[in-house]
Amino acid sequence: MINAMDRFTRCLSLLSGVALGAVAVFIVLEIVLRNLFGISLHFLWELGVFVHMSAVFLGLAWTLRTGGHIRVTLLKSVLPRGAEWLGLGLGFVMSLYVSSALVQLCWSYFKSGRTSGSITDTPLVYPSAIIAFGACLLSLQILMRAVCLLRNQPEELDPST
Repeated sequence: MINAMDRFTRCLSLLSGVALGAVAVFIVLEIVLRNLFGISLHFLWELGVFVHMSAVFLGLAWTLRTGGHIRVTLLKSVLPRGAEWLGLGLGFVMSLYVSSALVQLCWSYFKSGRTSGSITDTPLVYPSAIIAFGACLLSLQILMRAVCLLRNQPEELDPST
């Protein structure tokens, strides 16, 4: 199960990278069009925000698995193993809370049919669903980290492999 989760979250991180590249293309396209032709594609700004936030959340689980999240390495090396479990538990509780809140927000957008209210009038359920999904995957990845700790396996992977 851990290997399947690793493969899945790695694929999502690659998708996340492509999405961030697309945001960069959106920005460059907007700058070029505005400066050379005097036109602005207003929808690119809204789309860019949705794609950027989706990319961030889709990359969270793989970032945790590869040790890319900010942490206090000094404390990890000084504190006993129990402190690591305490931190993992607290992180899991916080992640579950955020995931739950994002799922509830997504559900409320689905029920109400709320849109962005802008030129594109994007249904907010779509970007919020991707963001909630990424947050839930982070919670699951924290559980997988606990399983690795229980089995005395490395809880972080080398991202280059």
